[in-house]
Amino acid sequence: MPTIRQAKLHDIQGIKVLYSQCGYGGDLKTLEEDLILIAQLEGEIVGAVRLCPETGFFVLRGMQILAPFQRHGIGTQLLHVCTKQLVDQVCYCIPWQHLHSFYQKVGFQEASPVQVPVLLRERFDNYISKGMNVILMCRLPTP
Repeated sequence: MPTIRQAKLHDIQGIKVLYSQCGYGGDLKTLEEDLILIAQLEGEIVGAVRLCPETGFFVLRGMQILAPFQRHGIGTQLLHVCTKQLVDQVCYCIPWQHLHSFYQKVGFQEASPVQVPVLLRERFDNYISKGMNVILMCRLPTP
């Protein structure tokens, strides 16, 4: 069973290695800007996700799990910890279409481009223009 915890400064290089191994090209900011959660097994970072604050909402980005550890519940564990951080916050994400039900399990619902902030709409349009099969999703605060 992996340990899920908030990343610390000394974890940044390990997260960059994970992202590289997963083929994720997203930029990794500093811990001052993003809340980064990691999953570790025997000291190795096997998964990570970022909660990036924007004005009035968060964006869930960079959810990556090393291939040998996928489909073992690690991503689900990371998402559950994220939702605890987001109880009273609006959060958006732009996942691959085939992960719709994965994100839906923790309260994300599909959103149309006209319903999301411009920042997300532009990012979504950029991904679509590159042929990426992604969707927009939003999770509203828990009542």
